[in-house]
Amino acid sequence: MTSAMTSAQPQAPSQARTSVRTERLRALVLGVLAATPCGLTADEIAAKLDESVLAVRPRVSELFHARLIEKTGERRPNASGLNAHVWKKTAAGGG
Repeated sequence: MTSAMTSAQPQAPSQARTSVRTERLRALVLGVLAATPCGLTADEIAAKLDESVLAVRPRVSELFHARLIEKTGERRPNASGLNAHVWKKTAAGGG
């Protein structure tokens, strides 16, 4: 009974802000990739948006799972020296 009551409660203001920020950042990531047809790594996207890569990587993953972006097949070194996937917007990637 407690879980039913909890799920019916409205979102706390901090949760709503987080959700809005997440949606906004997801849209910004998609926009940067749309403007860069050759593709970018998550680190490069974060740098262009002046955001933390820790905030950008989950948005990249979400967009990939939604089939709005795809891997180009290319990999480039990121800040940690590892080779990172280069991402691009899919034809169905909206806007």
